[in-house]
Amino acid sequence: MFPTVNQAFQLLQTLSQSPGRQAALLRKIVDRIRNSLELQVVLQTAVDEVAALLKLDSCIFLWYLKDTQQIRVVCERTHDSHSYSLLGYYPLESFGSVASAVATGQLMMENGRASPQERLLPWLIGKPLWLKQLLRQPGQNRQSRGNQLPDNFPENFSQADRQVLGYQANLLIPVTGKEDGIGFMACLSKQPRRWSASEIEFLESIAESLEVAIRQAQLYEQTQKQAIRERLLNHIINQTRQSFDIETILTEAIAQLLEALQIDRCLVHLVENPHHLDMGKYPPECLATSQKGDAFQRKHLYEVARPPFSPSIDDFDLTGPITQWVIQHRQQVMIPDITQDERIGANNIEYRKAQIKSSLVIPVQANGTLQALLYLNQCSHIRDWSKNDQELAQSVADQLAISLQQAYLYACTQQQARESALQAQKMSEMLEELRLAQTQLIQSEKMSSLGRMVAGVAHEINNPVNFIYGNIPYVENYVRDLIRLVQAYQSNYPQPTADIQNLAEETDMDFLLRDLPKILKSMECGAERIHEIVQVLQKFAGSQVAPLKVIDLNAALESTLLILHSQMNSEIEVERSYDHLPPVECYPKPINQAFLCILTNAMEALKRSPNSHKVITVQTKWLPSIEIGDMGRVQIAIRDNGLGIQPEIQPRIFEPFFTTKEVGQGRGLGLTVTYQTIVNQHHGRLDVRSELNQGTEFLLEIPVRHPKPMKSDPVRDQGLGKMDWRIDRGKNSSPQPSFSSLQTSIPNL
Repeated sequence: MFPTVNQAFQLLQTLSQSPGRQAALLRKIVDRIRNSLELQVVLQTAVDEVAALLKLDSCIFLWYLKDTQQIRVVCERTHDSHSYSLLGYYPLESFGSVASAVATGQLMMENGRASPQERLLPWLIGKPLWLKQLLRQPGQNRQSRGNQLPDNFPENFSQADRQVLGYQANLLIPVTGKEDGIGFMACLSKQPRRWSASEIEFLESIAESLEVAIRQAQLYEQTQKQAIRERLLNHIINQTRQSFDIETILTEAIAQLLEALQIDRCLVHLVENPHHLDMGKYPPECLATSQKGDAFQRKHLYEVARPPFSPSIDDFDLTGPITQWVIQHRQQVMIPDITQDERIGANNIEYRKAQIKSSLVIPVQANGTLQALLYLNQCSHIRDWSKNDQELAQSVADQLAISLQQAYLYACTQQQARESALQAQKMSEMLEELRLAQTQLIQSEKMSSLGRMVAGVAHEINNPVNFIYGNIPYVENYVRDLIRLVQAYQSNYPQPTADIQNLAEETDMDFLLRDLPKILKSMECGAERIHEIVQVLQKFAGSQVAPLKVIDLNAALESTLLILHSQMNSEIEVERSYDHLPPVECYPKPINQAFLCILTNAMEALKRSPNSHKVITVQTKWLPSIEIGDMGRVQIAIRDNGLGIQPEIQPRIFEPFFTTKEVGQGRGLGLTVTYQTIVNQHHGRLDVRSELNQGTEFLLEIPVRHPKPMKSDPVRDQGLGKMDWRIDRGKNSSPQPSFSSLQTSIPNL
């Protein structure tokens, strides 16, 4: 009936007859157990030694977890290699009648179907009183170590209730040493077996030594985990010191935590706070590719997953039940089995897709502010989160809270710096605008003073010129009448007196009669020329700001060239190439001043050039637009073949008060005002192209229609729109526009 009875008696005799041998055997087993400081190795060694010594069908070591009321089998040694493994988690109630004794940490013994007489007989001689009293209780085939059986122990159980994990005979020796649980060395037999007192005492001695080994292993494990924790925290601290980039800090931290705890997923969810600045670079869309190593990113989410598990951030619910619970209560959530949690349930789609079996959620908060949530997920198996796991995760969360707070402060500082820089830039722009405004005011005042002076001079010149120009027709008539009278005298008196004949020869009457009309005609042309120049000067010197009007730029260029005609010596040649331009909406006075400034600079550059062939080329071109309602742009190119501009000063030529001329010869305002006129006032473009010893080209572009709506006289605009704005193009042509054409082309400058 008991196939192991003989072996048990032999072991009993060995242990009882030779205490020295028993001590040596115990010392040998204890030495093997204490040969390692790793808890798993210690427990496995104890299981192997006990299973081999007692010839057990199976020997396991299990922990009873008080927090979850679960039993976890961590080590096993089975005689039959084909038997199924007992490793894993079991609910306490699955141990039947043994459950209450396991929960209280008492020794349990079950012999199977043996009768009380067969069980008591070999143990009554020379045994402790408590053991004799325990074994003499009739009707009990199951025993519990203690002064008495537990009050909740039923009197009668079926054979199935007395079995442990399907084994008929079992002996459970309690092993303390773990703070959050009770350990048991479980000796299991498929057939009924009588457990001797010597076996129990021997196993208790092993249990005592095992408790010491467990404490040492746990101390070593705590030391190792403390080192890992400190190393991880130091890494996060160093990473924070090196960079305030949220993505770098979080991805590095969760990757380290993933390896330290050997979990399958680690995820950080940044909680949105409308009162905080955006701490980090959050893209508006989910990123499907890896950002840093195996880290994946989504707005407010960072995840690291261990292969073969794929990233789950696309399916992460930002308003999930656990997330909302932690945000509301600000407490960590430990879930060993998500199917048993009422908040999640067994059919939660998010957790099923991510294959999550166990989860630990830690709030990341500092100074009462919740900044993020830290998710630790186990997917490969159900995991009971140990106290060390929770402490390590909490330490990482606390350090991340500090890092996020520092990053937030850094972001605030950067934001303030950007705002300060932007404000400084605006102040700089305002100062530059004030400087330009001051420059323009100075230039305008100078031009106004010069204009008033020129207007006064022109007025004073115009008065005598008008007198001369107005009296020339009368002089012509008088001279014509006198010539007719002289000719009549010559016809009627062909034989003058000697005195008259001598006077006629002295005055060379024939030449005088031929040359006098020519002189009068020249005087008329000169007076007309002076009158036209005076009119142009008066228009250029106009004190009123010209309104936005439609003009012919070709004619405006010709007017400017006419004013500068006297300053061009015979060495400077002007080549014109005018395109058929449409009428352009612009401010005539500033445009003509811009032309005047550029042409003056070209003339001065040519005067300093040793080149014998000095040429100024003026070219206009219309650049139509394909857009409906857009008349396009007009391009004016003014080139000279002078010495050119040095490359190092080209970027500065449009700066206010910058000039290359000698002191007293230049103010450095002409090109600045020209740039403001073309670019700012007319929304155009002004470029300069220059090469040394090759000359300089100024390229101006302005839109045909000014962006600002034009307000002018419709009747006048209609007349301007009908004027003929085509001018014949010629390389060396020098058209002399009439007074009426100048008056039309440059109205009210």
